[in-house]
Amino acid sequence: MGSFGHVGSPLMGLTLFGSIILENVSWIIHCEWHISGNHYNSDSFMDLNSKAWFVLAPLFALLLTGCLGAVKDLYPEERAKRPYPVWVMSVGWHTAIVIESEYIESMVPLQEHLAPSRYYKVGWGDGRYYPSEDPGGGLLLRAALWPTRSVLHVTGLNQPPEEVFPGSEIILVHVSEEGVERIAEFIRDRFRRNDEGVIKVVADGLYANALFFDARGRYYLPKTSNHWTARALRQSGVPVTPIYAFTAGNLMRQSRTFGEVLKRRE
Repeated sequence: MGSFGHVGSPLMGLTLFGSIILENVSWIIHCEWHISGNHYNSDSFMDLNSKAWFVLAPLFALLLTGCLGAVKDLYPEERAKRPYPVWVMSVGWHTAIVIESEYIESMVPLQEHLAPSRYYKVGWGDGRYYPSEDPGGGLLLRAALWPTRSVLHVTGLNQPPEEVFPGSEIILVHVSEEGVERIAEFIRDRFRRNDEGVIKVVADGLYANALFFDARGRYYLPKTSNHWTARALRQSGVPVTPIYAFTAGNLMRQSRTFGEVLKRRE
């Protein structure tokens, strides 16, 4: 992937596209296999095939595109000009971004809902599947194929994420001051607010000191939590291509090219 500027290598685009196809087909097979009770039959296979093409056909446009390079004004090549840490982490199929709390709290009053925190881990996802303790295959496929409301999952941390989530892959990325501010602004704008401008808690979170908030935007494939995390990260100018980040695996592979791997998933 190119380091700076826009790179339009057909070979790179084709390689990444093939990776996406394989990942997406396996994801859809997992959904169908789970829902059908792990029984194969020709009808379910044909139905699966049609679902796969419904999801994957638009992605063929990627053959004509390349990878996005860094935005030099936001993400300078000189490391000393990028002193602000952000973290990208993969938790199962979901990914999230972690930034220092001071950049969020001036824009969103999370301190009114969560205990005092040094960092906020923020992820976005389907409004029913993401908060559910036992979502099952039905909610999984519904989230994949039908536009649904979304939520933001915010977790307050007082230690760096690599010390809190030992089973996750975590990548540290250093960005500029403007870059981290733009990430914070992106997150701020994803909270749904009422007419008085108040954010709404919709469910308890998955961890201690975590909550789900009503969010803007509809969830559907290929507009996944991983694509959302990539978009948030891209605000800082890093050379990540959100349209490729359909799966957690692809986003983490892209992030390894410009970030420091702190932990591999166990």
